[in-house]
Amino acid sequence: MQPSDQQNLLTVLEQQRQQLQQVDRVLKIVLPITAFLLCVICANFNWQSTLGTFLMLLIAFYAVGIKKMNVYLWFVIIIGYCLIDIYLSYSGFPSSAIGRQLGTMLTFTALIGYGRPYIDQWYLKSQQSN
Repeated sequence: MQPSDQQNLLTVLEQQRQQLQQVDRVLKIVLPITAFLLCVICANFNWQSTLGTFLMLLIAFYAVGIKKMNVYLWFVIIIGYCLIDIYLSYSGFPSSAIGRQLGTMLTFTALIGYGRPYIDQWYLKSQQSN
């Protein structure tokens, strides 16, 4: 490779890194709002569950959406949290609570975790066409 080719490659990689940082900045605003709206919908009917669900969703969304951590690890953490929260809220495991809370949290965590590479590609393509 010629030095000018290397310099061009480094320049393109730096531009790509800056563009992905812009996506991170947008997600740092959107993900807490999404976590709040979801916790109001899927938390159990007490304030402790609402607060815990908000914090769990916020941390999980940040981990899989911005830090790009392993989605399956966060599935296990969310399942553990939901089972503990449901048991403490209901002293049992009603299927309606499991479906509402666990299903919603896992679905949206998967959407964010698996959708992030597609968001990056879409943003990079839109920047290249401009």
